[in-house]
Formats: sequence, structure tokens, C-alpha cells
Amino acid sequence: MKFFIGNFSHEESGFSLVELIVYLAILGILMTAVVITFTQTMRNTAQQSSIAETKIEAGIGLGLLRSDLEHAGFGLPWQFPAVPLPYSEPGPMADAPNDIPRALISEDASASSFNASDYLVIRATNVIRGVSGQKWGYVGRDINRNITIQSMSGDIFLNADNVIVIRPESSPGMLRQLVMNASNYVTKPTAAGMANYAPIATPNDPDGERFLVYGLNDGGGNISRPFNRTDYYINNGNVPTHCAPNTGVLFKATVNQGDNNFNIMPIVDCVADFQIVYYLDNNGDGGWDLRVNANGLNGLSAAEIRDQVKAVRYFILSHEGGLDRTYTYPNPTINVGEVAADGVTLVAGRLFDINATIGGNWANYRWKIESMAITPKNLK
Repeated sequence: MKFFIGNFSHEESGFSLVELIVYLAILGILMTAVVITFTQTMRNTAQQSSIAETKIEAGIGLGLLRSDLEHAGFGLPWQFPAVPLPYSEPGPMADAPNDIPRALISEDASASSFNASDYLVIRATNVIRGVSGQKWGYVGRDINRNITIQSMSGDIFLNADNVIVIRPESSPGMLRQLVMNASNYVTKPTAAGMANYAPIATPNDPDGERFLVYGLNDGGGNISRPFNRTDYYINNGNVPTHCAPNTGVLFKATVNQGDNNFNIMPIVDCVADFQIVYYLDNNGDGGWDLRVNANGLNGLSAAEIRDQVKAVRYFILSHEGGLDRTYTYPNPTINVGEVAADGVTLVAGRLFDINATIGGNWANYRWKIESMAITPKNLK
């Protein structure tokens, strides 16, 4: 368009309708690409954050399991005095009241663990995370034959602590024996409390005999057994919403001494299966020669378990992060356990059918196996 002002002419220019439509179309395509990229980036970031969070939480929880397996048998007596020793123990796989407590015992395909996974029991004085249960030391006598109590843990004994006393192995056949006063095996870590539990005075003091002292957590009540106990199993109560259907939570459950109730602590979320494998020395050569499932300790006494168990390996099947429809897990089954050298043949544990057990969108979860072999340090 041209028009004149005085002796000058002026021409207006602009965009035609077609040019505007093309421009808007290109802008729409670019914005769509930006939004898709941003959404995908945010989704990936959220998924990676969820995976990282899962790894951190699992690492902390599995640290407890590893520690408890390493300390299995810590503070357990290997022998009782001739007098009867009644004690009460709740829950599955409880030892008989007069039996020497077994440091480890477990059940395969347990009805007490979700998805018929394994149920593990660990006995030791320090498997409860209370202060008293982490304490240990010695009781002996000084040069004047007076009773002395020495703590070997980071925390010193308090007068209110409940403790048991064990006489160390002093000769063949004289095993770690629980020291008792009549029918009582619990006392206080004081000179008065130890009057009937400490070594007798000898001319060799202070280099005479010393007995071991272990603290017990009472849970606010009386002591019901000369050891503490913790259980590991899967439960499907209070499962986080991001977990796949038909998964549960691996729990650490410690038994109160006073009322025999269980204090439950979640260890790992989104767990589908939990398997225990034992490495046993059944020919007495000092090395393991047999791998068995959770039921492999059935029928073994406390002494046989101490002699034969060389290592314990756990296998935990869970998933990282939440549902991810852009991801597809390749196999509907997975070996949750020990496999042979061919990497395929299952030696101990079980073949877990993820498709049949989880169902639905099972393939849109990042399934993984957490596994570690631990050598218990307190069975000998």
C-alpha cells in the first residue's frame, strides 16, 4: 500500500495470514518438543531420584542385617549349669526352655513370611539396638580380692543395667557356661550384684580368673531369657504406595524381654522374596563343603550350628524406584539364591516367578537382587 505525504511516499509492510499460520505452527512444534523433552527429563530425574533413595534406604537397612549376622551368637552361653533353666521365648522357631539357645535358625517357605519367603532368627545379646544390649566386659578381682567390673564396649555399665555372666571355656569339656545364683541368671553390674557371680578370690588376683559380662535390654520389664533375639521376615502391612503389588517390607523384629512383644523396624521396602543360604562344614575339615536352604539347620543343636556354619548368605529380591512404563524387565523368572558355576543351575534358594506372583505391570519395575555372604564372628 502506498500513500503520499507532501512530496514523500510511504509503503506499509507486515505478515500475511498465511505467514502467521506457518509461524504459529512452527512455534507449536518447537514448544511441543520442548515440553516433551522437559517432561521426559523430569520423569527420568524423578525415577533416578527414587532409585537413589531406594539404594540409600536399603543400604542402611541391610547394614543392620549384615551386622546382626556377623554377631550371631555374641554373648550366648554354650552350656547351662546342672540346675534347670526355664525361660520363655515367643514366636516361630522358639527354642525349648531348657535347650542351649541356637545362634541361627530359619524356616524355608515360611507361613510367617510374605510370599512364602524365608524367616530368619538371630540370637545374641547385641542384636537389640538399645544401649544395654551393646555392652560387654569382664568381672574379676583386684589385688585386694575385691570385685572389679571392667567394660570393654564404648559405654560403661550402669548400676541399673541387667547383665548375665558367663564363665569362659577353661578346659576341654568346660564350655562357656552361664553363671547362676540358685535359679537366677540375671544380676546388676555392681560389686553387690556380682557377689555370687564373680570368680572366687585366689592368691593370683588381680591376675586370676575373669568372667564375661553381657548386657541385656529388658524392654521395660523383667528378663525372660539369657539372650536377646531378632527376627527377619517379609510383611505386607504398611507397604509404600510406590511398591509393586504383592510385594512387602523386610522387617527386623526384636523381642522385648519383659512382655515378649515384638518391636518392628522396616529394613527394605518393595521386597518380593527373601532367601537364606548356609555354607556348612559337615566333614570337619574347617572349610565349607555344602550349601543348604533355610531349613538346612533343622535338627542341628546349638553346638552343631557353631561347628558347621561357616558363612551365611542372604538374597533379597526387590525393585528400585517405582512403576516405569518406559522400562521392560526382560525375564519373568529370576533365581533368588545360589547358582552353580554355569550361572543357571539353582543350588540353594528358589526360582521366583515374578509374573505369576506380582502380576499386572510386573515388567515395568526394575527388579534387582541384593546379596552378600557374611561370616559370623561369634560362633567360636
